[in-house]
Amino acid sequence: MGGMTGRGEALGLAVLLATAAPAPAFSGAPAVRAAYFYEYMGNDHLDLLRGAGFNRALVHAIGDSLPLDGGARLRSLKAHGDSIGVEVVPQWALEADSRLSALPGLRRYTWGDGNHEIDVACPLDSLFWRSALLDRAEEVLAAVPVKRMAVDLELHSATRTHYDAGPCRCRWCLTEYAGPSGLSYMGSGARRLKGLLSFEESRVFHILRGLLEEFHERHPDVEIGVFDLDLDSFVHRALARALARSGVPAADYCERSYSEGGSVLPGARGRLAGLGLPDAPLIGGVWLKRFAPHELPEALRSIASSADGYFVFTTYSLWIDPSQLEGPYILQGSPDDYWRALREVNATP
Repeated sequence: MGGMTGRGEALGLAVLLATAAPAPAFSGAPAVRAAYFYEYMGNDHLDLLRGAGFNRALVHAIGDSLPLDGGARLRSLKAHGDSIGVEVVPQWALEADSRLSALPGLRRYTWGDGNHEIDVACPLDSLFWRSALLDRAEEVLAAVPVKRMAVDLELHSATRTHYDAGPCRCRWCLTEYAGPSGLSYMGSGARRLKGLLSFEESRVFHILRGLLEEFHERHPDVEIGVFDLDLDSFVHRALARALARSGVPAADYCERSYSEGGSVLPGARGRLAGLGLPDAPLIGGVWLKRFAPHELPEALRSIASSADGYFVFTTYSLWIDPSQLEGPYILQGSPDDYWRALREVNATP
Protein backbone atom coordinates (compact mmCIF):
# COMPACT_ATOMS: atom_id res chain seq x y z
CA MET A 1 0.00 0.00 0.00
CA GLY A 2 3.06 2.26 -0.08
CA GLY A 3 2.99 3.45 -3.66
CA MET A 4 0.93 6.65 -3.29
CA THR A 5 2.79 9.93 -3.75
CA GLY A 6 1.97 13.63 -3.72
CA ARG A 7 0.97 15.80 -0.81
CA GLY A 8 -2.40 17.41 -0.19
CA GLU A 9 -3.09 20.44 1.94
CA ALA A 10 -0.55 20.85 4.73
CA LEU A 11 -1.84 20.76 8.25
CA GLY A 12 -0.16 24.07 8.98
CA LEU A 13 -1.94 24.91 12.20
CA ALA A 14 -1.33 21.48 13.61
CA VAL A 15 2.37 21.72 12.82
CA LEU A 16 2.58 25.07 14.57
CA LEU A 17 0.82 23.69 17.62
CA ALA A 18 3.07 20.66 17.66
CA THR A 19 6.30 22.61 17.38
CA ALA A 20 5.49 25.75 19.34
CA ALA A 21 4.86 24.10 22.69
CA PRO A 22 6.80 21.50 24.65
CA ALA A 23 5.65 17.96 23.99
CA PRO A 24 3.31 16.78 26.77
CA ALA A 25 4.10 13.83 28.98
CA PHE A 26 1.94 10.75 28.42
CA SER A 27 2.89 8.68 31.44
CA GLY A 28 -0.11 6.39 31.23
CA ALA A 29 0.16 5.54 27.53
CA PRO A 30 1.22 2.12 26.25
CA ALA A 31 4.94 1.48 25.95
CA VAL A 32 4.89 1.66 22.14
CA ARG A 33 2.79 4.29 20.39
CA ALA A 34 3.74 3.94 16.74
CA ALA A 35 2.52 5.41 13.48
CA TYR A 36 3.05 3.83 10.08
CA PHE A 37 3.67 6.26 7.23
CA TYR A 38 5.75 6.80 4.10
CA GLU A 39 9.29 8.08 3.83
CA TYR A 40 8.44 11.02 1.55
CA MET A 41 6.15 12.62 4.14
CA GLY A 42 8.95 14.52 5.86
CA ASN A 43 10.00 15.80 9.25
CA ASP A 44 6.90 17.92 9.81
CA HIS A 45 4.89 14.75 10.16
CA LEU A 46 7.14 13.62 12.99
CA ASP A 47 6.29 16.87 14.78
CA LEU A 48 2.60 16.13 14.42
CA LEU A 49 3.11 12.65 15.81
CA ARG A 50 5.11 13.85 18.79
CA GLY A 51 2.49 16.45 19.55
CA ALA A 52 -0.12 13.69 19.63
CA GLY A 53 1.92 11.51 21.96
CA PHE A 54 3.55 9.05 19.59
CA ASN A 55 7.03 7.75 20.34
CA ARG A 56 7.77 5.53 17.32
CA ALA A 57 7.53 5.99 13.55
CA LEU A 58 7.38 3.00 11.21
CA VAL A 59 8.71 4.61 8.04
CA HIS A 60 7.83 2.56 4.97
CA ALA A 61 10.41 2.64 2.18
CA ILE A 62 8.68 2.35 -1.18
CA GLY A 63 11.58 1.29 -3.39
CA ASP A 64 13.37 -2.06 -3.42
CA SER A 65 16.60 -0.32 -2.38
CA LEU A 66 17.57 3.05 -0.99
CA PRO A 67 17.05 5.90 -3.46
CA LEU A 68 19.91 7.56 -5.29
CA ASP A 69 20.33 10.04 -2.44
CA GLY A 70 21.82 7.15 -0.45
CA GLY A 71 19.28 7.40 2.32
CA ALA A 72 19.50 11.16 2.90
CA ARG A 73 15.76 11.44 3.55
CA LEU A 74 15.87 8.57 6.02
CA ARG A 75 18.87 10.11 7.80
CA SER A 76 17.00 13.39 8.09
CA LEU A 77 13.96 11.67 9.57
CA LYS A 78 16.16 9.74 12.00
CA ALA A 79 18.02 12.84 13.15
CA HIS A 80 14.83 14.83 13.61
CA GLY A 81 13.11 11.96 15.37
CA ASP A 82 16.01 11.66 17.79
CA SER A 83 15.78 15.37 18.57
CA ILE A 84 12.08 15.22 19.52
CA GLY A 85 11.85 11.77 21.09
CA VAL A 86 10.30 9.77 18.25
CA GLU A 87 12.20 6.63 17.29
CA VAL A 88 12.38 6.10 13.53
CA VAL A 89 12.11 2.45 12.46
CA PRO A 90 12.78 1.80 8.74
CA GLN A 91 10.32 -0.70 7.28
CA TRP A 92 10.12 -2.37 3.86
CA ALA A 93 8.30 -5.11 1.97
CA LEU A 94 10.16 -8.36 1.42
CA GLU A 95 8.56 -8.58 -2.02
CA ALA A 96 11.00 -6.74 -4.29
CA ASP A 97 10.53 -6.99 -8.05
CA SER A 98 13.89 -5.55 -9.05
CA ARG A 99 15.80 -7.75 -6.62
CA LEU A 100 13.89 -10.81 -7.78
CA SER A 101 14.44 -10.10 -11.48
CA ALA A 102 18.17 -9.64 -10.88
CA LEU A 103 18.52 -13.23 -9.67
CA PRO A 104 19.44 -16.08 -12.03
CA GLY A 105 16.65 -18.41 -13.08
CA LEU A 106 12.88 -18.22 -12.70
CA ARG A 107 12.34 -19.91 -9.37
CA ARG A 108 8.90 -18.68 -8.26
CA TYR A 109 6.22 -19.57 -5.73
CA THR A 110 4.01 -22.24 -7.32
CA TRP A 111 1.09 -23.58 -5.32
CA GLY A 112 -1.84 -25.94 -5.70
CA ASP A 113 -2.28 -27.46 -9.11
CA GLY A 114 0.24 -25.31 -10.94
CA ASN A 115 -0.59 -21.76 -9.86
CA HIS A 116 2.63 -19.99 -10.80
CA GLU A 117 3.19 -16.58 -9.17
CA ILE A 118 5.59 -15.03 -11.66
CA ASP A 119 6.37 -12.02 -9.44
CA VAL A 120 6.84 -13.88 -6.15
CA ALA A 121 10.06 -15.60 -5.15
CA CYS A 122 10.07 -19.26 -4.29
CA PRO A 123 10.27 -19.34 -0.48
CA LEU A 124 13.16 -21.80 -0.68
CA ASP A 125 15.26 -19.46 -2.83
CA SER A 126 18.14 -18.61 -0.52
CA LEU A 127 19.50 -16.04 -2.97
CA PHE A 128 16.28 -14.05 -2.74
CA TRP A 129 16.25 -14.14 1.07
CA ARG A 130 19.84 -12.94 1.13
CA SER A 131 19.05 -10.04 -1.20
CA ALA A 132 15.62 -8.96 0.06
CA LEU A 133 16.19 -9.48 3.78
CA LEU A 134 19.88 -9.57 4.70
CA ASP A 135 21.36 -7.27 2.04
CA ARG A 136 18.46 -4.85 2.40
CA ALA A 137 18.95 -4.67 6.16
CA GLU A 138 22.69 -4.08 5.72
CA GLU A 139 21.97 -1.33 3.19
CA VAL A 140 19.73 0.45 5.67
CA LEU A 141 22.22 0.16 8.51
CA ALA A 142 25.04 1.46 6.32
CA ALA A 143 22.96 4.56 5.63
CA VAL A 144 21.60 5.25 9.08
CA PRO A 145 22.34 3.71 12.50
CA VAL A 146 19.09 2.36 13.92
CA LYS A 147 18.32 -0.11 16.67
CA ARG A 148 15.15 -1.41 15.05
CA MET A 149 13.90 -2.19 11.58
CA ALA A 150 10.89 -4.06 10.27
CA VAL A 151 9.91 -6.16 7.27
CA ASP A 152 6.54 -7.14 5.85
CA LEU A 153 6.09 -10.50 4.10
CA GLU A 154 2.72 -9.56 2.58
CA LEU A 155 2.44 -10.22 -1.16
CA HIS A 156 1.09 -7.44 -3.36
CA SER A 157 1.84 -8.82 -6.83
CA ALA A 158 0.18 -12.20 -6.42
CA THR A 159 -3.19 -13.90 -6.21
CA ARG A 160 -2.39 -14.64 -2.54
CA THR A 161 -1.62 -12.13 0.17
CA HIS A 162 0.97 -14.37 1.86
CA TYR A 163 2.80 -17.64 1.42
CA ASP A 164 -0.33 -19.28 2.77
CA ALA A 165 -1.52 -21.54 -0.06
CA GLY A 166 0.60 -24.47 1.04
CA PRO A 167 4.10 -25.53 0.02
CA CYS A 168 5.83 -24.36 -3.12
CA ARG A 169 5.55 -26.85 -5.96
CA CYS A 170 7.96 -25.30 -8.41
CA ARG A 171 10.23 -27.73 -10.25
CA TRP A 172 13.19 -26.85 -8.02
CA CYS A 173 11.30 -27.57 -4.80
CA LEU A 174 9.88 -30.85 -6.08
CA THR A 175 13.33 -31.94 -7.22
CA GLU A 176 14.88 -31.00 -3.87
CA TYR A 177 12.24 -33.02 -2.07
CA ALA A 178 11.89 -36.11 -4.24
CA GLY A 179 14.87 -36.07 -6.59
CA PRO A 180 14.45 -36.21 -10.38
CA SER A 181 11.22 -38.16 -9.98
CA GLY A 182 9.74 -35.17 -8.15
CA LEU A 183 8.90 -33.51 -11.45
CA SER A 184 6.30 -36.19 -12.04
CA TYR A 185 4.34 -34.73 -9.13
CA MET A 186 3.81 -31.35 -10.80
CA GLY A 187 0.18 -30.35 -11.34
CA SER A 188 -2.62 -32.49 -9.94
CA GLY A 189 -0.30 -35.23 -8.71
CA ALA A 190 1.36 -32.80 -6.27
CA ARG A 191 -1.31 -33.58 -3.67
CA ARG A 192 0.41 -36.91 -3.13
CA LEU A 193 3.44 -35.21 -1.59
CA LYS A 194 2.24 -35.39 2.02
CA GLY A 195 5.56 -34.46 3.59
CA LEU A 196 6.36 -31.51 1.34
CA LEU A 197 5.08 -28.79 3.66
CA SER A 198 7.12 -29.88 6.69
CA PHE A 199 10.17 -30.37 4.47
CA GLU A 200 9.89 -26.85 3.09
CA GLU A 201 9.26 -25.28 6.48
CA SER A 202 12.44 -26.96 7.74
CA ARG A 203 14.41 -25.79 4.70
CA VAL A 204 13.22 -22.18 5.06
CA PHE A 205 14.12 -22.30 8.77
CA HIS A 206 17.68 -23.45 8.03
CA ILE A 207 18.15 -20.86 5.27
CA LEU A 208 16.95 -18.04 7.51
CA ARG A 209 18.77 -19.21 10.60
CA GLY A 210 22.08 -19.07 8.74
CA LEU A 211 21.40 -15.60 7.34
CA LEU A 212 20.17 -14.24 10.66
CA GLU A 213 23.17 -15.63 12.52
CA GLU A 214 25.36 -13.70 10.09
CA PHE A 215 23.33 -10.58 10.80
CA HIS A 216 23.39 -11.09 14.56
CA GLU A 217 27.16 -11.49 14.60
CA ARG A 218 27.57 -8.09 12.95
CA HIS A 219 24.66 -6.30 14.66
CA PRO A 220 23.95 -8.05 17.97
CA ASP A 221 21.63 -5.36 19.32
CA VAL A 222 19.52 -4.61 16.23
CA GLU A 223 15.92 -5.77 16.35
CA ILE A 224 14.10 -7.11 13.31
CA GLY A 225 10.38 -6.64 13.59
CA VAL A 226 8.06 -8.60 11.32
CA PHE A 227 4.52 -7.71 10.34
CA ASP A 228 2.21 -10.58 11.29
CA LEU A 229 5.04 -12.73 12.60
CA ASP A 230 2.38 -14.86 14.32
CA LEU A 231 0.61 -15.67 11.02
CA ASP A 232 -0.08 -19.38 10.54
CA SER A 233 1.99 -19.82 7.38
CA PHE A 234 4.95 -22.16 6.98
CA VAL A 235 7.19 -19.23 5.94
CA HIS A 236 6.19 -17.10 8.93
CA ARG A 237 6.64 -20.04 11.29
CA ALA A 238 10.09 -20.74 9.87
CA LEU A 239 11.10 -17.08 10.17
CA ALA A 240 9.89 -16.86 13.78
CA ARG A 241 11.83 -19.96 14.77
CA ALA A 242 14.92 -18.74 12.94
CA LEU A 243 14.77 -15.42 14.79
CA ALA A 244 14.44 -17.29 18.07
CA ARG A 245 17.36 -19.65 17.38
CA SER A 246 19.68 -17.03 15.88
CA GLY A 247 19.40 -14.67 18.83
CA VAL A 248 18.27 -11.71 16.71
CA PRO A 249 15.90 -9.55 18.78
CA ALA A 250 12.44 -9.83 17.25
CA ALA A 251 9.09 -8.04 17.44
CA ASP A 252 5.65 -8.78 16.03
CA TYR A 253 3.69 -5.92 14.46
CA CYS A 254 0.42 -7.79 14.47
CA GLU A 255 -2.41 -6.98 12.08
CA ARG A 256 -4.93 -9.35 13.70
CA SER A 257 -6.28 -6.40 15.67
CA TYR A 258 -6.67 -4.11 12.62
CA SER A 259 -10.47 -4.34 12.78
CA GLU A 260 -11.07 -6.31 15.97
CA GLY A 261 -9.16 -4.48 18.69
CA GLY A 262 -7.26 -6.24 21.44
CA SER A 263 -9.51 -9.27 21.95
CA VAL A 264 -7.58 -11.29 19.35
CA LEU A 265 -4.10 -10.55 20.66
CA PRO A 266 -3.82 -13.24 23.37
CA GLY A 267 -3.95 -15.76 20.53
CA ALA A 268 -1.05 -14.00 18.84
CA ARG A 269 0.90 -14.00 22.09
CA GLY A 270 0.34 -17.74 22.44
CA ARG A 271 1.55 -18.43 18.92
CA LEU A 272 4.74 -16.42 19.49
CA ALA A 273 5.43 -18.41 22.65
CA GLY A 274 4.89 -21.65 20.79
CA LEU A 275 7.39 -20.56 18.14
CA GLY A 276 10.08 -19.84 20.72
CA LEU A 277 9.49 -16.09 21.14
CA PRO A 278 7.58 -15.74 24.42
CA ASP A 279 9.24 -12.42 25.24
CA ALA A 280 9.13 -10.79 21.80
CA PRO A 281 7.29 -7.46 21.93
CA LEU A 282 3.77 -7.76 20.54
CA ILE A 283 2.55 -4.51 18.99
CA GLY A 284 -1.05 -4.58 17.86
CA GLY A 285 -2.16 -2.66 14.81
CA VAL A 286 -5.25 -0.58 14.23
CA TRP A 287 -6.51 0.37 10.77
CA LEU A 288 -7.91 3.89 10.89
CA LYS A 289 -10.38 3.14 8.10
CA ARG A 290 -12.13 0.57 10.29
CA PHE A 291 -12.91 2.92 13.19
CA ALA A 292 -14.79 6.17 13.49
CA PRO A 293 -12.95 8.76 15.61
CA HIS A 294 -15.16 8.19 18.66
CA GLU A 295 -14.46 4.43 18.49
CA LEU A 296 -10.69 4.77 18.26
CA PRO A 297 -9.78 5.35 21.94
CA GLU A 298 -11.57 2.20 23.09
CA ALA A 299 -9.95 0.12 20.32
CA LEU A 300 -6.46 1.36 21.15
CA ARG A 301 -6.91 0.86 24.88
CA SER A 302 -8.05 -2.70 24.30
CA ILE A 303 -4.92 -3.32 22.26
CA ALA A 304 -2.71 -1.74 24.91
CA SER A 305 -4.21 -4.00 27.58
CA SER A 306 -3.19 -7.13 25.64
CA ALA A 307 0.06 -6.07 23.99
CA ASP A 308 3.24 -4.03 24.42
CA GLY A 309 1.74 -1.13 22.53
CA TYR A 310 0.10 -0.33 19.23
CA PHE A 311 0.74 0.99 15.77
CA VAL A 312 -1.63 2.97 13.57
CA PHE A 313 -2.10 2.20 9.89
CA THR A 314 -1.74 4.79 8.59
CA THR A 315 -1.27 8.44 9.48
CA TYR A 316 -0.87 9.07 5.75
CA SER A 317 -4.67 9.34 5.90
CA LEU A 318 -4.27 12.28 8.29
CA TRP A 319 -1.60 13.98 6.18
CA ILE A 320 -3.08 14.23 2.72
CA ASP A 321 -6.13 16.29 1.71
CA PRO A 322 -9.18 14.13 2.59
CA SER A 323 -10.59 14.63 -0.90
CA GLN A 324 -7.61 12.66 -2.29
CA LEU A 325 -8.07 9.63 -0.06
CA GLU A 326 -9.13 6.39 -1.67
CA GLY A 327 -9.24 2.66 -1.00
CA PRO A 328 -7.55 1.62 2.26
CA TYR A 329 -6.89 5.24 3.24
CA ILE A 330 -10.49 6.51 3.42
CA LEU A 331 -11.62 7.71 6.87
CA GLN A 332 -14.96 7.81 8.69
CA GLY A 333 -14.41 11.33 9.97
CA SER A 334 -12.23 14.41 9.67
CA PRO A 335 -8.48 14.32 10.27
CA ASP A 336 -8.92 16.77 13.16
CA ASP A 337 -11.31 14.37 14.88
CA TYR A 338 -8.83 11.51 14.52
CA TRP A 339 -5.97 13.61 15.87
CA ARG A 340 -8.10 14.52 18.89
CA ALA A 341 -8.90 10.86 19.50
CA LEU A 342 -5.24 9.88 19.26
CA ARG A 343 -4.19 12.61 21.67
CA GLU A 344 -6.89 11.48 24.08
CA VAL A 345 -5.83 7.85 24.18
CA ASN A 346 -2.14 8.72 24.43
CA ALA A 347 -2.76 11.11 27.30
CA THR A 348 -4.61 8.66 29.56
CA PRO A 349 -3.93 5.19 30.94
